[in-house]
Amino acid sequence: MATAHVPTEQPDDIEVIELDRAEYDQAVKAELAELGMTYKQLEREARTGIFRSLRARKLWLAIGEPHGAEC
Repeated sequence: MATAHVPTEQPDDIEVIELDRAEYDQAVKAELAELGMTYKQLEREARTGIFRSLRARKLWLAIGEPHGAEC
C-alpha cells in the first residue's frame, strides 16, 4: 500500500494580505486599468476561454465573478 507524506509544518514564506472592500475594489480597478480593459471585456474573454494575455487570465483566476466589486 502506498502512503502519501503530508507535511505538518507550514513554510515560513507564506504572506497573507487582507483587504477591506474598498481596497479590493481599488486593486481590481487598478489592475484592469493597467491591462487597458473593462471588467465586461475580461468577462467576455473568460466566457470564450481566449485571453489577450496571461496576465488577463491570471486576473480572472484571481477575481472571477465579481464579489461585490464595483468594476
